[in-house]
This record gives sequence, C-alpha cells and structure tokens, in this order.
Amino acid sequence: MKEKLRLRWSWTRSVLRDLPKEDLEKLLKLPNVRESPFYTRLRGNKVQCTLCHRRCILDVGQVGTCGVRVNIDGKLYTVTYGLLTAVESRPMEIKPFFHYYPGSTALTISTWGCTFPCAWCQNWHLSKYAFFDRGEYYTPDEIVTKMELEGDEGINVSFNEPTLLTEFCIDVFKKARSRALHLSYNTNGYLTEETVKALHEAGMDGANVDIKGGKETYKTWLCADFDKYWSTVTTMKKLGIHLELTYLVIPGVNDEDYPEIIEKILRDLGPETPLHVTRFHPDHVLLDAKPTPVEKLEEIVKYAKKQGLKYVYIGNVPGHPFEHTYCPECGKVLIKRYGTHVIEIKLNFRDGKPICPECGTEIHIKGMPKRTGGHIAMMQL
Repeated sequence: MKEKLRLRWSWTRSVLRDLPKEDLEKLLKLPNVRESPFYTRLRGNKVQCTLCHRRCILDVGQVGTCGVRVNIDGKLYTVTYGLLTAVESRPMEIKPFFHYYPGSTALTISTWGCTFPCAWCQNWHLSKYAFFDRGEYYTPDEIVTKMELEGDEGINVSFNEPTLLTEFCIDVFKKARSRALHLSYNTNGYLTEETVKALHEAGMDGANVDIKGGKETYKTWLCADFDKYWSTVTTMKKLGIHLELTYLVIPGVNDEDYPEIIEKILRDLGPETPLHVTRFHPDHVLLDAKPTPVEKLEEIVKYAKKQGLKYVYIGNVPGHPFEHTYCPECGKVLIKRYGTHVIEIKLNFRDGKPICPECGTEIHIKGMPKRTGGHIAMMQL
C-alpha cells in the first residue's frame, strides 16, 4: 500500500476578521463593497450565504470561510465587487480549454480568497489571502472595453476561485455577451446550483472545473461534500454550459482516485467530456510531496481512453503527444499543441460543426478556432 501524505489544510486568511465590528460600516463607502443577492436572512440578524455549498451562517460581524463575505447589520456583503488582482490577456489553452474556441484568447480577471483549503494551491498568493483595500477597482464597462482593446474574444475568470467575483461577473457578462464570443469560469465547482443558473442567465457558456479526487479526498483534504460538488457539475451539463475537467494528480493524495473519477464522468457527463490529467509540482504547504511521474499520467490517460473517454490530455508536460487532439475514430492529429501554444489546426466543417478531415467524424468542439500564429487548415463542406 502506498504511503499517504500527512493531512493538512490551508484556509484563506482575511483582514476582515481583524476589523472591530464598529469599523465594518465604514466599508460601505468603498465601491467594491456591495450587498450580495446570494443570501437568506435568519433570526437575530444572522444571514446564510447561498453562493457556495458551504452555505455559511454568519452573525453580525462574522466573515465567511472564503474571507471576502461579511455580515454587516444583518445583510451579507461582498468586498470584492470589481476589486481585481489580475487583468490580463491569456490563451484559452493555458486554462486549460482545448475544446472551447481553440486558439483564441480571453481577458482573464481574478480577485482574493477561496472556498477550499487546498494545501497544494499554485495561486496561493491570491487565494489564501483576502483584502478589501488591495487590488485595482474596475467597473463592468471598463472590463468590457479593455477586452475589446486587447483584441480578446472573451472574458475568463480564474487564478483564485472565481465564485467570489460572481456578483461582478454577472454584471460584466450581461454587458459583454453581445460583444464577446465566450464567457467562462475556471472553478473548483463548489458554487451552488443557484449561482450557476444566475451566471448562465447572464451569459456564461463555458467552465473548466477542477476535479480534485474522489469522495474520500473531498472529505478529508477539502472538508467538502463530493456529491454537492458533483450536483453543480451536472447542473452545468444540463444547462448546456461547455464543460472541461482538470484533474491535478498529486502523489500520496489523489493519484489512485482515477477509476472513481472516470466512472463518474462517463456515467453523468458523457464520453465526449474533455479531461485534462495534469502534472503536480510541490507548492504552498505541500512541499514534501513529489512531482507526478509522467508514467502515472500516461497510465491514467490510457485507462480513461480504454474505458471510453474520447478526449484525454496530459498537462504541464510540454511536448508530450497527449497534448494534441486526436480524432477518436481514426486517430488523426486534428489540433497540434506545444504547451499552451496551438501549432496547427486541421478541421473541416459541415453544417457549422467541426469534423475530422480524414474520416468525417464530428469532433466535440465549441466555437470556431482562431488564428494564433500557427497553421489552420479549415474547409466548409
């Protein structure tokens, strides 16, 4: 039996928890502090947040697990509305999205905080801290304008947990949806079904969702309920949101969970759901873990393909053959990549749908590919 790593958690540290209650009302003067629609009022001025599945119950002055939501006088406020820690143009492949407007870019934004205590977080400098007065404030109009000036095709919310920008993103997406090709989240998937539906109604049509292991991994390492997480993922599927899953394989934590994961994907999401099997490197407070052996990643990909998944990739191993998209029927390379770069796209289109130019099999890709300096060979049939 393989040795398991010592269990540990890393929750978000919030400056809100150090503020005296009498100073909380001063926050209301800040443009990034807004009342959230995602809560229920309870007796005695308590509130219950409904943004994520933790559904924190907060008394006056208390702060949610995420570190950025606080009860002020019986109302729930977010302190991260438009308070951004990153605003930059990035390729969809880096997220990773391989079947969602391949070769395009998105203006990518983030804020503070997180809803999970991952000990291995690779964006810990954003997710493990929560501020109300650090970062740069943007309005929704400014983000949409910046997207257009940068020449991006869409907007993506990433780096820290995007759930914590939801109120802002709903306003951004509503303004951007007539001017953007795609609007997406990179998320841990613990947002509630109500939150997903509100985002979808605002225009979100893509999500890359982390799948961090099986039920036991969620219970022990994340203090979370896998079934609640999975209910959100299946809600996204039912709403027609384009889904890709990312499985960061961590030796001694979740590297033996893959049969459970693949079974769930096949049963509830379908064989065309892209799965990114990603190499881990030691980070944050899990520095005693070892990098994932490439052989382990290959073992998982081959198992997944044998079970019936059509599109399975290896991430964080630049130059690996499993970075490419292959036709699931004839095996022809359709999209060739190196790391996050698209080198070549070879697809035909029939009735607006991408097909393999060799055998005519329909390929599960949302959105027309974009030219990014590589070679694109496309033909309308």
